[in-house]
Amino acid sequence: MTAWEARLERLPAVTLAELESEYALLTRVDRKYIVSPAVWADLMAEVEGLRALEIDGVRSFGYESVYYDTPELDSYRDAARRRPARYKVRTREYLDTGGRAIEVKLRSPKGETVKHREWLADDAPAEPLEGSAREFVASFPQVGAAVDDLAPVLTTRYHRSTLVAHGARVTVDTGVTGISAEGPRIDFGGALIVETKSSMRAGDVDRALWARGIRPTRVSKYCTTLAALQPDLPSNRWSRTLRRHLTTAAHAA
Repeated sequence: MTAWEARLERLPAVTLAELESEYALLTRVDRKYIVSPAVWADLMAEVEGLRALEIDGVRSFGYESVYYDTPELDSYRDAARRRPARYKVRTREYLDTGGRAIEVKLRSPKGETVKHREWLADDAPAEPLEGSAREFVASFPQVGAAVDDLAPVLTTRYHRSTLVAHGARVTVDTGVTGISAEGPRIDFGGALIVETKSSMRAGDVDRALWARGIRPTRVSKYCTTLAALQPDLPSNRWSRTLRRHLTTAAHAA
């Protein structure tokens, strides 16, 4: 067990019901950081009021997300070009606690991320988008006519711990790996991807990271790993992250 994981185990617990009622933050500003485990352990000791999500005595949970895009990768390219209004479509499976949802994330011109989610039945097909999942995605004008062209492009897997602190929600992802539909994969090694989710104002965790000279990083599990796996894609927006944090070559699944 690493130092930050030991600190995680000692934090007061927050229940899933409390998390969803008090810290849902479906409309929020997301700030992402790539942090070493040692730095994160030190920061956890300093920030007051941290609590950790606990379900049945467990504080780290496996996730698998499947990202959908058009054959031309319109969702990816809109993000790469920083178009103010864009979308992202994915299914998310909670490997430890059970359940799978279809999610549509929309980006507003103000920079806010609005996430819409619908839970899927246990017998719903994993892919392609069919039935209630297709109807849900098609209900968003921003996705529009692309819904029938959407197909699985990338799967991400990782373990996540969730913290709350003074109105902010913080996720810590470890073992982040991207796997293309064709099989090759790439990962972030031992680095943690820390994401703060709050209203427009920065929270205590953001300020503690800034005090260490760690600023928000342009990183997207979908876009960054896909860019690493397909170097011909436009990726200037994530070039620093690709250069500094991803392994240099994809390897066979």
